[in-house]
Amino acid sequence: MRRTLFFLSLTVHAFCWNPAFAADEIPEQVPVGHWSCKQIGELAKKYDAEKKLPDSVLVEGKPISRGELAHYLLYVMEKVVRQCDLKGKDAVDRGDLDRIAALHEALKDELPKYEGYLTRREAIEAILAKPELPAFEYKIGVNGFLRGEGVGNFRLPDFSYAPRHGEGRFLYRVKPYAYWHPTDYLDFHAEGQGFGYKGGNQEHGKLSLYQGFVEARVPDSERLALKVGRQEFVYGSTFILGSDAFMDGLTFDALRLRVKPMEQLTVDLLGGWYATPFSDGVKGNLAGGYATWTFSEGNAIEAYGFRDTGSGDHHAGEHRNTWGVRGTAALGSATLEVEPVYQTGRLFNPNTGGNESIQAYGGHADLGMDVSMAGFHSHFFLSYAVGSGDGEAATGVSSRKEFSNPTNDTPLFGDMKVIGGFGYDVGDHHASGLQIYTIGWGIDLTKELNLSATGRYFLANHVEEGFSRSIGLETDFTLTYAVNGNLSLVAGYDHFFTGKFFRDAAGSGDDIHYGYLMLQFDLAHQKSKAPAKK
Repeated sequence: MRRTLFFLSLTVHAFCWNPAFAADEIPEQVPVGHWSCKQIGELAKKYDAEKKLPDSVLVEGKPISRGELAHYLLYVMEKVVRQCDLKGKDAVDRGDLDRIAALHEALKDELPKYEGYLTRREAIEAILAKPELPAFEYKIGVNGFLRGEGVGNFRLPDFSYAPRHGEGRFLYRVKPYAYWHPTDYLDFHAEGQGFGYKGGNQEHGKLSLYQGFVEARVPDSERLALKVGRQEFVYGSTFILGSDAFMDGLTFDALRLRVKPMEQLTVDLLGGWYATPFSDGVKGNLAGGYATWTFSEGNAIEAYGFRDTGSGDHHAGEHRNTWGVRGTAALGSATLEVEPVYQTGRLFNPNTGGNESIQAYGGHADLGMDVSMAGFHSHFFLSYAVGSGDGEAATGVSSRKEFSNPTNDTPLFGDMKVIGGFGYDVGDHHASGLQIYTIGWGIDLTKELNLSATGRYFLANHVEEGFSRSIGLETDFTLTYAVNGNLSLVAGYDHFFTGKFFRDAAGSGDDIHYGYLMLQFDLAHQKSKAPAKK
C-alpha cells in the first residue's frame, strides 16, 4: 500500500507540474496559426456554425484564449450533432469527425464550463466515439480514486448487517496505464492496478495487471476487429455485464471478435476466463455474443446470450445461461430503456448432491428526462427492476428459480452495497427475488457542481413464512465537484431505512448509515495524431 501511494504521489506531482502534461499542447493564449485555431476556423465555416472565430483573430491576428476557443468548438459540435440527428451520421465526413474528436480531447477541461456542452454532452460523445479508432498515437497516465468511508450498523469486509457496529477505512484504486496506437488498425493497451484498503481491523492490498491486450482491425475498415488479452467486458447499462468500477473492477483473460457487416449492426463474439487477481475469488469462464442494431441516435435494440461457469465453489456441470434483449429509445428530452432477461442452465443443490435445471427471469424498465428550470439543468429518473425468486430458495431447499446477475455494475442496487443482487441474506435468513422501485433527481448547481438524490425501495418476492417482505428504503445523496476534466471530488451520504424483514430476521431495526469522500482522477499525457489532410 505504501509503495502504491508513493508512486501515486510522484505521478500526481509530475503530471501537475510538468507543462508537457497539460492541455495537450494547446497554450493558454492560442495564436491564429496554431493547428487548433486553424481546424476550428475551417470546421466552423464548412458546417456554418452559429458563431465563427471573430475578425480580431482571423483578420487582425490577435490570439484567443483556450476557454474562448473551446466555446467556438462547441458551436461547431452543436451544428454537427443537429446535422447527424436530421440526416444520420454519414452526413458528416469521417475525417471531420476525427478532427473534432482530437479537438474535443484537447479542450476537454474547458468544455464543461459551458452549459450548452453539459446538456449535449452525451450526444456529442456518442457521435465522436462512433469508430473505435483513437485520436492519439500514444497516451500514458494514471487514473483511479482515493476514498475515505465510514459505516454504522454494517460491516464493510463482507457487506453484512451488523447492529451497533461501526467502522471506517481508507480505500484506494490506482491504475497506471500506457496506450500505443502506431496505426489506425493496431492498438496496444497495458494497465496495472493497485487496489487496497486499511482501517479498523481490516487491511488488504494487491498490485497486479488489470488489463493488457492487443487489438487489430482490418486496415481502413470497421468491419472486423480482434482484441486478445486481459480486458473488461462492459455492455449496455451493465445490468448483466459490468466492471464494478466503484471497487476493484473485473476483467477476463479473453478474446473478443467484433464484426460490423453494415453500418447499423455490430456483433461481438467473446470468450475467456475470469482474471483472478481482481475477481474476488470467482473462477470459471464466460462465453457468448452481443449484437446491437442502431436505428438512429439513441434508438437501438440489442440481443445477447452468455454461458457463465464462474463461481467461488464450482461443481462439475454447473453453468448459467443468460438470454436478454435491451431496447433504448430517445423521445425528445426523455429516454426509455427496457431489458427483459431469462436464465437457464444447471445449478448444484447441496441438499441433493446433484445439479438441477435453472428457470429464472429478471429485467428492468427505466425512464429518464432532462429539463431546464430557472436556468438550471436537471435530470429525473424512474425505474422498476425485478428478479424472480422462489419459496424453496427462501427456505434453503433450492435456488434454481432465483435470478442472478453477479457480473454487473448496475446502479439499480444503490451505492451502499447493502443489496448486491436479487437475493438477500440477513443472518441465516434469506429473501429470494426482489422488486426495486427507484426515483432519482440530479441538478447542475453550477457548471462544476452537481447534486443528486435517489431513493430505492426493495420488496422481496419470497420470504420465510411469517416474515415481512419489506426489505427497506435506501436514500443516496451525492455532491460532485468537477475541478477540471481530470479531477473531481465526490461527497456522499447514504441511509438505509431497514424494513420489517430486518426485525424478523435479526431482531433489530437499526438503520444503516454510509458516508464517504472520494477523489477521482485521470492524469494523462498524449501525443495526438496529425490532423487528417483535406
